[in-house]
Amino acid sequence: MVVEMRYFTGPESPPSEKGYIATIERWYVKLYIEADLRFQGRFLVESREFGTGLVAVAPYDTDGFRSPDWVGFQFDSGDPEARAYPGLPGVWSGVPYDFVAGGAGLQIPGLPDEVVGCLSAT
Repeated sequence: MVVEMRYFTGPESPPSEKGYIATIERWYVKLYIEADLRFQGRFLVESREFGTGLVAVAPYDTDGFRSPDWVGFQFDSGDPEARAYPGLPGVWSGVPYDFVAGGAGLQIPGLPDEVVGCLSAT
Protein backbone atom coordinates (compact mmCIF):
# COMPACT_ATOMS: atom_id res chain seq x y z
CA MET A 1 0.00 0.00 0.00
CA VAL A 2 1.57 3.27 -1.09
CA VAL A 3 0.96 5.88 1.61
CA GLU A 4 2.83 8.71 -0.08
CA MET A 5 4.81 9.22 -3.27
CA ARG A 6 6.66 12.30 -4.49
CA TYR A 7 8.53 12.93 -7.70
CA PHE A 8 11.26 15.55 -7.97
CA THR A 9 14.32 16.35 -10.06
CA GLY A 10 17.60 17.97 -9.20
CA PRO A 11 21.35 17.86 -9.55
CA GLU A 12 23.72 15.01 -8.84
CA SER A 13 25.31 14.71 -5.41
CA PRO A 14 28.12 15.66 -5.43
CA PRO A 15 27.70 18.16 -8.26
CA SER A 16 28.97 16.84 -11.55
CA GLU A 17 30.28 18.52 -14.66
CA LYS A 18 29.08 15.60 -16.78
CA GLY A 19 26.11 16.74 -18.84
CA TYR A 20 24.42 13.34 -18.86
CA ILE A 21 23.94 13.37 -15.07
CA ALA A 22 23.12 17.05 -14.66
CA THR A 23 19.51 16.31 -13.75
CA ILE A 24 18.51 13.26 -11.74
CA GLU A 25 14.89 12.09 -11.48
CA ARG A 26 13.96 10.97 -7.97
CA TRP A 27 10.97 9.36 -6.29
CA TYR A 28 10.22 9.22 -2.60
CA VAL A 29 7.86 6.36 -1.69
CA LYS A 30 6.42 5.49 1.71
CA LEU A 31 4.70 2.11 1.72
CA TYR A 32 3.75 -1.03 3.57
CA ILE A 33 2.47 -4.48 2.69
CA GLU A 34 -1.00 -4.98 4.16
CA ALA A 35 -0.57 -8.75 4.45
CA ASP A 36 2.80 -8.44 6.21
CA LEU A 37 3.28 -5.31 8.30
CA ARG A 38 6.89 -6.30 8.97
CA PHE A 39 7.56 -4.85 5.51
CA GLN A 40 7.05 -1.12 5.76
CA GLY A 41 9.45 1.67 5.00
CA ARG A 42 10.43 4.80 3.13
CA PHE A 43 12.43 4.53 -0.08
CA LEU A 44 14.38 6.82 -2.42
CA VAL A 45 14.68 5.77 -6.06
CA GLU A 46 16.84 7.57 -8.62
CA SER A 47 16.81 7.46 -12.39
CA ARG A 48 19.87 8.47 -14.35
CA GLU A 49 20.89 8.21 -17.98
CA PHE A 50 22.64 4.89 -17.23
CA GLY A 51 20.10 3.26 -14.92
CA THR A 52 17.36 3.39 -12.30
CA GLY A 53 17.41 1.94 -8.82
CA LEU A 54 16.83 2.19 -5.13
CA VAL A 55 19.45 4.38 -3.44
CA ALA A 56 18.33 4.56 0.20
CA VAL A 57 15.82 3.22 2.69
CA ALA A 58 14.55 4.55 6.02
CA PRO A 59 12.31 3.10 8.74
CA TYR A 60 8.60 3.71 8.21
CA ASP A 61 8.11 5.57 11.48
CA THR A 62 10.74 8.25 10.74
CA ASP A 63 10.21 11.51 8.89
CA GLY A 64 12.09 14.07 6.83
CA PHE A 65 15.67 13.65 5.67
CA ARG A 66 17.62 13.07 8.87
CA SER A 67 20.72 11.18 9.91
CA PRO A 68 20.91 8.31 10.75
CA ASP A 69 17.43 7.35 9.47
CA TRP A 70 18.38 7.04 5.79
CA VAL A 71 20.67 4.13 4.93
CA GLY A 72 22.37 3.57 1.59
CA PHE A 73 24.26 0.43 0.62
CA GLN A 74 27.57 0.62 -1.24
CA PHE A 75 28.01 -2.40 -3.54
CA ASP A 76 30.66 -4.88 -2.38
CA SER A 77 31.45 -7.64 -4.91
CA GLY A 78 33.34 -9.50 -2.19
CA ASP A 79 30.23 -9.82 -0.03
CA PRO A 80 27.05 -9.98 -2.14
CA GLU A 81 24.95 -11.70 0.56
CA ALA A 82 21.79 -9.79 1.51
CA ARG A 83 21.11 -9.26 5.22
CA ALA A 84 18.33 -7.92 7.39
CA TYR A 85 19.02 -4.69 9.31
CA PRO A 86 17.08 -3.63 12.43
CA GLY A 87 14.33 -1.14 11.61
CA LEU A 88 14.58 -1.62 7.83
CA PRO A 89 12.24 -3.76 5.75
CA GLY A 90 13.57 -6.60 3.63
CA VAL A 91 17.18 -7.64 3.18
CA TRP A 92 20.02 -5.60 1.73
CA SER A 93 23.43 -6.36 0.26
CA GLY A 94 26.46 -4.11 0.35
CA VAL A 95 28.13 -1.94 2.96
CA PRO A 96 25.56 0.19 4.84
CA TYR A 97 26.30 3.90 5.21
CA ASP A 98 24.57 7.05 6.42
CA PHE A 99 22.92 8.39 3.25
CA VAL A 100 22.33 11.81 4.83
CA ALA A 101 25.84 12.50 6.16
CA GLY A 102 27.88 10.18 3.95
CA GLY A 103 30.08 7.31 4.98
CA ALA A 104 31.56 4.02 3.72
CA GLY A 105 34.23 6.06 2.01
CA LEU A 106 31.75 8.64 0.71
CA GLN A 107 32.25 12.12 2.12
CA ILE A 108 29.11 13.64 0.63
CA PRO A 109 25.40 13.56 1.44
CA GLY A 110 23.19 11.41 -0.77
CA LEU A 111 20.95 14.34 -1.71
CA PRO A 112 22.10 17.81 -2.73
CA ASP A 113 20.86 20.77 -0.68
CA GLU A 114 18.66 21.90 -3.61
CA VAL A 115 16.29 18.93 -3.19
CA VAL A 116 16.43 18.08 0.54
CA GLY A 117 13.29 20.18 1.07
CA CYS A 118 11.38 17.76 -1.16
CA LEU A 119 11.41 15.35 1.79
CA SER A 120 10.11 17.78 4.38
CA ALA A 121 6.86 16.81 6.07
CA THR A 122 7.21 13.22 4.85
